[in-house]
Amino acid sequence: MIDTHAHADTRPSEDFEQMALAGMTDVLTLAHDPMKMSSSVVFKDHFERLFDERARAGKSGVRLHVCLGLHPRTRPGDLPACLALLESYLADNNRPVTAIGEIGLETGNAFEVDMLQRQIELGIKYKLPVIIHTPRTGKMQMTREIISILSTFSLDRDSVVIDHADADTVKLIVDRGFNAGLTIQPGKLTPAQAVEIVKKYDPARLVLNTDMSSNPTDVLGVARAAHAMRLAGIYNVIVEAVSTKNAWRIFRLKI
Repeated sequence: MIDTHAHADTRPSEDFEQMALAGMTDVLTLAHDPMKMSSSVVFKDHFERLFDERARAGKSGVRLHVCLGLHPRTRPGDLPACLALLESYLADNNRPVTAIGEIGLETGNAFEVDMLQRQIELGIKYKLPVIIHTPRTGKMQMTREIISILSTFSLDRDSVVIDHADADTVKLIVDRGFNAGLTIQPGKLTPAQAVEIVKKYDPARLVLNTDMSSNPTDVLGVARAAHAMRLAGIYNVIVEAVSTKNAWRIFRLKI
């Protein structure tokens, strides 16, 4: 199983052991806002930390894949320098970046929109998948705005995950040909709610994650959701697609 959205730099080593014991093989760790992300200097330290985390997770048998981006809650004073820094990592073949993320909108102001558009352009340039954050507040409105922005670009919609989707936004996302990320976390989706979404929508367009961070978290959320699906009688081929194989396809992960 694969957790497609996590923040490994916020979690203790014991969590990786728990995930491995539950059958998790791969985790995508995304850039975020663990502190005041005020400048490119801070972002560089954060990006380096994410690469360092691979060894820590690997000790428990979990493969950690690094995704880099500028989170929409960040307000760096030197945005051009931050974008140049991000691109320098994307161009470095010695330490591959799996996807650009997490990026997106929080309030939808002009700064966020500009930052999102520039990072989508980098995703297209470097042929990388993109993981897009949607906020807790105004989720439908921001999801519509994100889709509107994405629609102005010529891109492979199968390479885009619009994350933290809920029962109201999943249809909008998958009907437009994008992938919906289902976040199993207190305050977001429960395993039971994920089951109902998987029953209702195209499972080929769904992936699971925990968004594990310093916030209330269930590091076994993906495993619990997959277990709940099996108990609900969902065919194993669908459970495997949502919990594992769709992520292989979208993020081009090697088995």
